[in-house]
Amino acid sequence: MARKSTFAILSKQHGFSMFEIVVLVLLIGVLIITFIDRILRLQIDAERVSVQHMIGTLNSAVNLQVAEMVVNRGLDSIRSLENTNPLSYLSELPQSYVGIKSDAEAEQHPVASWYYDPAQNILVYKVKNKNYFETSLPGTARIRLKIELIYKEVISRGQGSRVQAISVKSLDAYHWKLNRS
Repeated sequence: MARKSTFAILSKQHGFSMFEIVVLVLLIGVLIITFIDRILRLQIDAERVSVQHMIGTLNSAVNLQVAEMVVNRGLDSIRSLENTNPLSYLSELPQSYVGIKSDAEAEQHPVASWYYDPAQNILVYKVKNKNYFETSLPGTARIRLKIELIYKEVISRGQGSRVQAISVKSLDAYHWKLNRS
């Protein structure tokens, strides 16, 4: 008899109850929102890491250029690197490089692109995820970089100053806003 009553109860159910459907929809909604949030964070992280990687690559390329110049022409020759485009020392330009542009011309180009402004002698990156990026610069979210020579005073020989190091440096403070929960 127990088998018949269990079978009779099970055979009367014809699908999900309204409560079960609501719970399922809520669960799927939470999963979708979590997935979208993770994807957005990954996109922001990818842009941040890409920019950091490019700055590191530029520093390596510039320092290789320094080594070549010192060997072939002497230490004083590296002063000529100041006010040059750091991208010109790469063996291959990045796909996101749009060329030599003024700030006004660069407004026409897409975000997540690099350009060199010859009027200011700076390399500029236009930030894609501007809502997750902070800088003191007004206007378009961007990172401005320049080759910087670091001088050391050489008093003992009466030579004044001499180049001690070279680096691709940001002209402005900036940081990425990444909320980690």
